[in-house]
Formats: sequence, C-alpha cells, structure tokens
Amino acid sequence: MRGKLLLLFTAAVLGASPTGEAAAFRFANLAWGADRSEAHPILTRQGWRFERQAAHGDAVYSGTLQGYRARAILKYDPLGRLVAVDVRVLPAEADLLGAYGALRAAVILRQGDPAYSLSSFRLPYREGDGRELEALKRHHAVFDTVWYDPHELNLEARSGMQMEVVTTPFSRLEIRQFYLSNGWTEEYGRRAGLLERGT
Repeated sequence: MRGKLLLLFTAAVLGASPTGEAAAFRFANLAWGADRSEAHPILTRQGWRFERQAAHGDAVYSGTLQGYRARAILKYDPLGRLVAVDVRVLPAEADLLGAYGALRAAVILRQGDPAYSLSSFRLPYREGDGRELEALKRHHAVFDTVWYDPHELNLEARSGMQMEVVTTPFSRLEIRQFYLSNGWTEEYGRRAGLLERGT
C-alpha cells in the first residue's frame, strides 16, 4: 500500500499540468542534482552528522528537525546527483501527533498551504477517541499531507514533498517527510527494476 501511495504521489507531483510560477521543495536548502561533496558540508553545518553509506550510494545522516530526533537518507542517482531525501522524524510515541502537527505547521509557514491533506480513520476508530496511535499502528488511520507546485513550467525543476505517519516493523510509528525532484521518477524505476531482477 505504501508503495502505491508513493507512486501516486510521484505521479501527482511530476505529472501535474504546468501553468505558472515555481516553488522549490528542498530539504535543508540542498540543491537538486548536488553531488555528495556539495551536500555533506551543507548538512554538517546545520548540525547533521554523517552515519553511513547505504545501498545505491545513498548517504544516511542523523540530526534533529523542529527539536525532534531525525534521520535523513540522501538518495543519489548513478551519476551521484541528489534526486530525493527521505527524512524520518522519531518523536516519543506520546508526542507523535503533536510532532506531526508542529512539523506540518512549519512546512505550511515555509511552503504555503498543501496541495493535498488527509486525516482519516476507519471504524471502530475516530479522531479524538484517544486511540489514534492504536489506529495508526493497525493501519486504520491515515495522516498524509502533500506539497507541490502544479504550475511549474520547467519539468526539470519540478519537485514536491510528502509528509505522513508510517508504521515500521514492530509497530513503531515515525513521521516521514519525503522530498523528491523530477529526477526521482527515473531513479525510482531503476531501483525497482534492480529489485525485480534480484540484483
């Protein structure tokens, strides 16, 4: 299901009809297409610490976002150009809903109103019943917000950001902020093809 949501989000951001002014959706002021030697000093100056090299040449950093512990995975294409950033914010479970609200408000201040926002529950859960975290863990609730500029004329400059609550293995809840550039579409397809071939 998460894969389908990410695919729909990618299609919405990168397939929107262009007609106006651009908005840049970037994490920590990292330029899309930046190489590792450009991205690393920008992040470390902002207090992020390099943790390790990951699959596909991606780079994992740890730091804080709005005062909450966070991990950022910088995703690069085969030429070493930054095409996406996957940020996981890791608040204490009791603080999760407040953290989501604070992070969402901070993005609205910076980027404006979202293009799409959803907060919904399936029975027997409902908003305000005190069981929101249980509903999220059981996949009976969705907190999802998407920002992108449908008016971007330059297809190469299109970008966007999705923020959602995700459940990790062992039912731990995290807040995911996924920033993507136009280059992510091709890179996502390449990585999916590698997984299918088992390489």
